[in-house]
Amino acid sequence: MALSLNGLCAARWISPMPDAPLFRNAISAAKFLYSPRPDPMAGDLRMSWGIGILLISLHHSRAKKSNFQKLQFLAHAVRLEEGREEVLGLISGRYKPSEVSVRVEPALNRAVQFAHAMKLVKIEKGTSITLTDEGAKVATAIERDGDILKEEIGFLKVVAPKMTDALMKRVWRLEDLL
Repeated sequence: MALSLNGLCAARWISPMPDAPLFRNAISAAKFLYSPRPDPMAGDLRMSWGIGILLISLHHSRAKKSNFQKLQFLAHAVRLEEGREEVLGLISGRYKPSEVSVRVEPALNRAVQFAHAMKLVKIEKGTSITLTDEGAKVATAIERDGDILKEEIGFLKVVAPKMTDALMKRVWRLEDLL
C-alpha cells in the first residue's frame, strides 16, 4: 500500500529538515507494506487453552473430579516449563510445598464458567468440579489429536492423579513455613 504525506501535518514535521523537499519526495514515492500480526491476548480470554487444560486436568484426576485449589495450581504450573519442573520436584520430594510457586490463573475461572455452560463439567456445591460424559469425550479427542497441548497433556497425565487434597492444603496454606 502506498503512503503519501500531504497537508499541514506533513509540512509541520518535515519543514524543520534542511532537505525537506527531497525527503518529502522520497516518502511520497515509497511503498509501505503492512503485515498484520496477532495481538497478545490476556490470559482470561484464552478460552480454548483454558478449557483444554481444565478438561485434561479433570480427565486425569481421581474420579474425574477436583477442587478449585488443585485446578488453580495445575493451571498455573502447566503454563511454563519452570512451573512443570517445580511440581514434578514437589511430587518426587526434591521440593517442599513452600518452595513451589502458587498463583491463581485468571483463565481458569472463566474456563470453568464456559465449560459449565457447554455442559462439559458440573460444579458441585461451588467447591468441586466434575467432568461430564461429554467433557470426557472432548478430553479424549484433545489427547488423540496429537498436535495440540502435547507438553501439557504429558505433564497432566503424570501429575494430576498424584495431587492429593492433603498435598494441596500444604501447598496453599504453606504449613512448611511454620
